[in-house]
Amino acid sequence: MIPKREQILEKAIELFHADRFKNGDPSFDITPTIAELKEGGFWNVAVSELMTSIERKNEQYINMDFPEPFKVDVQRLLEANGLILGSRHTGKSDLAMLISDKAIEHDAIVCVFDPSTDWLARSSIRQYVKVEANTVLEVPSESVIFDISLLSPNQQRQIVENFSKTLFEAQAKALNRKQYLIIFEEAHTYFYQNVMKAKASANSVRMLSVGRNVGIACLLVSQFSSMLDKFCVKHATSQIWLGYTREPNDLKYLRQILGEHVSELPKLNDGEFLYLTRNGIQKIAIEPYNSTISKTQISAKIPEPIPIEPKQHSRAAISFVSFLMWFFAMIMAWSGLR
Repeated sequence: MIPKREQILEKAIELFHADRFKNGDPSFDITPTIAELKEGGFWNVAVSELMTSIERKNEQYINMDFPEPFKVDVQRLLEANGLILGSRHTGKSDLAMLISDKAIEHDAIVCVFDPSTDWLARSSIRQYVKVEANTVLEVPSESVIFDISLLSPNQQRQIVENFSKTLFEAQAKALNRKQYLIIFEEAHTYFYQNVMKAKASANSVRMLSVGRNVGIACLLVSQFSSMLDKFCVKHATSQIWLGYTREPNDLKYLRQILGEHVSELPKLNDGEFLYLTRNGIQKIAIEPYNSTISKTQISAKIPEPIPIEPKQHSRAAISFVSFLMWFFAMIMAWSGLR
């Protein structure tokens, strides 16, 4: 593919001004003609650089026709956050379970907020907590699934916020700090658009933005890319896995991350993902995940109801009421005498 004339002209002018700046003339008020650009060699250099760029892009697309095996930089993930996006039934949870296993191999404690019960059925994590609306989640010493399937979205949001506070404060105080990876299935349920601006989300904001400083990393999994709060996406871009989607709003939103590569998403098969890191984009593939490990339910702390004590009236109040009763009694008696 040959670059368009407008592209060549723009690039040649850019090279022209870069050359002038290099030679001590930083002004940009001169617009060279095409003849001047060709005479100075800038036109040919622009064509060469643009052709090289196009060849590299084409090479990337060719390579993406042949997916590579599953990849994750666990150390990098545990020092930051990650993101898995894609439509339903594309393998997002399978991928998250693979990442979970890798993190556990690196001695991380994995905590999964699971509103779907999928992790209960298929993951290798042995322990789970059946979360109720008034459950107080304590900091676990082993990997655990928090089954929040019985809660409403608002209750799920509150549980996540409370746990974020508990875990962050415990890690901040700990002398021998452990590493935690928190996986949020259906992350748009807790971190929907603009929710992170609310004061009620202060603890989640802190955990996502500076949790790495106290040994907390997060992995967000969602089927609705455009519904996720932009704050969360911004703080979860160390590694991104993007699966199949053809939803227009999601494609428009993901173009900001993928650029031209967004056109590859509707072509992906189930289990295939574009794996985005600071080193570029690769196409990877995973096998369906399944584990037959039996699960053990562990008890959670449910606070005792606070008894309601009868109101204690002060002596002054009692005396005032007694005076009013006496006063009205005297009025009634006086009225009777008349």
